[in-house]
Amino acid sequence: MIDGIDISKDDAEKQVVPEDLNSLAVGSYIIPNPKRRNLYGFVLIVTGVLSQIVFSLTGWLSVSSGSSLIVMFGLFILLIDNSVNIKQNEVIKNIENNVPHSIGYYSIALTFEFINSYKFLKPIWTVIVYDHKNPPTKKSIIEIDAANGDLVSEVYTESIQNA
Repeated sequence: MIDGIDISKDDAEKQVVPEDLNSLAVGSYIIPNPKRRNLYGFVLIVTGVLSQIVFSLTGWLSVSSGSSLIVMFGLFILLIDNSVNIKQNEVIKNIENNVPHSIGYYSIALTFEFINSYKFLKPIWTVIVYDHKNPPTKKSIIEIDAANGDLVSEVYTESIQNA
C-alpha cells in the first residue's frame, strides 16, 4: 500500500512542489496549518501603509485608493477563523459515531464556510465515507467544525447503485 499521493519524484521536482505539500517528501500528506495565512494579512497591511506614507511624502503619485484596498484586504485575511483544533488524523475518530454504516475507504478535505459574523470563514472538515464492502454499497458525506468537532449539517447517506 502506498502512503500518500502517487506522484513520481521527477514530476514533483519539475513542478517545484514545496516540501510541506509534497506527499513524497515524508510519509502521509498533512494539510498545512491555515494560521500561516495570517502572515500574508500582515504583509498586505504593512505594504499598504508603507506605500501610502512613501507616496504621500514624495508627492509623486496618489495611491490612497489602492493602499486602502490593500489594507482592507489584509484585515479581511486576519479576520478569517483559522482555528483548526481537530487535526486531520483525528477526524475519523470524531465522526465514527455519526456514520450509519461501517467505515471503509474515506476522503477528507478542509473547506471553509462563509458565516455572517466578525469571523468571515469557518474551517470545516468535509469527509466522504464508504462502507467496508468491496465494491462499496453505501456512501456518506459528513461535515464537522474543525475547531470543536461538532456536526455542521445532517449526515447525507446514499446507496451506491451498480457498484
